[in-house]
Amino acid sequence: MKSSVIIVGGGITGISTAENLRREGINVTLIDKIEPGDEKQTSYGNAGLLAISSIIPISSPNLWKKLPKYLFSSNSPVSIKWSYFPKLLKWLVPFMKNCSKEKFLSIVNSLNELTYDSVNQHKLLSKGTKAEKYIKTGDVKVLFKSKNDFLILEDEFNLRKKYGFNFFHLNRQEILINDPLISSNYNFALSFPNHGWLTSPSKYIKTLKDHFVDNGGKFLKDEVLNLEENFILTKDSGKLKADKIVVCAGVWSGKFLKKIDHFVNIESEKGYHIVLKNVNHMPPSPYMINDLKLAVTPMEKGLRFAGRVEFSGVDSSPSEEQFQIIRNGIRNIYPKLKWEGEEIWSGQRPSTTDSLPVLGESRKHQNLYFAFGGQHVGMTIGPKLGKITTDLIIGRKPNVSLSEFSHDRF
Repeated sequence: MKSSVIIVGGGITGISTAENLRREGINVTLIDKIEPGDEKQTSYGNAGLLAISSIIPISSPNLWKKLPKYLFSSNSPVSIKWSYFPKLLKWLVPFMKNCSKEKFLSIVNSLNELTYDSVNQHKLLSKGTKAEKYIKTGDVKVLFKSKNDFLILEDEFNLRKKYGFNFFHLNRQEILINDPLISSNYNFALSFPNHGWLTSPSKYIKTLKDHFVDNGGKFLKDEVLNLEENFILTKDSGKLKADKIVVCAGVWSGKFLKKIDHFVNIESEKGYHIVLKNVNHMPPSPYMINDLKLAVTPMEKGLRFAGRVEFSGVDSSPSEEQFQIIRNGIRNIYPKLKWEGEEIWSGQRPSTTDSLPVLGESRKHQNLYFAFGGQHVGMTIGPKLGKITTDLIIGRKPNVSLSEFSHDRF
């Protein structure tokens, strides 16, 4: 008889875990209260980047210097709803403690283990499915107002180079060769080769889920209310048993773990995006805008501008002010850009106090596994987390140290 696994959460990590397990001959049920690829998912609204070089956490040693600007500047990429601040402190204090140089370098090393081969991991996951057409590869450029702005951060970029992520300098004229509409605000850039992006994160997730179901996997649209080591309780289907259970529910995973006496310090970083439709210009590849902390990604539905970090609680309503800040940013980047409509979105990034995901087996329940907390690189590392979790479940030793990702590190 086939062994069985239930996976709670149908975002990129959940579907990656489900499909990898299905390919190993496991009987897999994927459960989510919304359809994979739905706009209510975090996986729907990300920047779509497969950012192999995104190994620098926000909690860098120079964060203390930036903190006043982040907290009090009207143009800050980070905002806090001050009525939520007292609740945020239990996450914020240990987060700031991770800004020491030693801890920072440890986190960089751990993130690199998950990101460095992520484009290949996505290709392996989507190979032979209709989802592979949504993966594009090429350069990702970081735009700066001036070379001096780059030099302020040169140590962080050289750290990326130390891990093998090489880049090339571009002056204003070289930027304009590929993109003549970039505003005169940006006069220096770094070009990172061998990155990737998705032309439709929504369709990518949905197509992977359809392939999973068409080839024997089961998807159950239901709300999970509670879990134990070998069963879950759902709203509509009641009690469901399996040999093993995997929690991949993003920021909501913390609530599940709390019910089984596991504490993980995870917080929602609300992110925002605007997609401009029928634009008169599409860049050849994505950008990261250094001063605005915005990603600009050419996609099937239009040009997506994604970013912002808002600490306001998982149940707060979207802020029109955040959308307006992105609109102002668009004009700074592309003053001559024209479009015929826009799509707006906001959702929850699951972020731990050390910017690392929760990954591995429960120390208390041998049939319970965790794979969540991808923060700003959730889409990038989802297939890698799914592969590692699959290895653990079938008894194959992963080639990654998991101690730094353990749920009990908090």
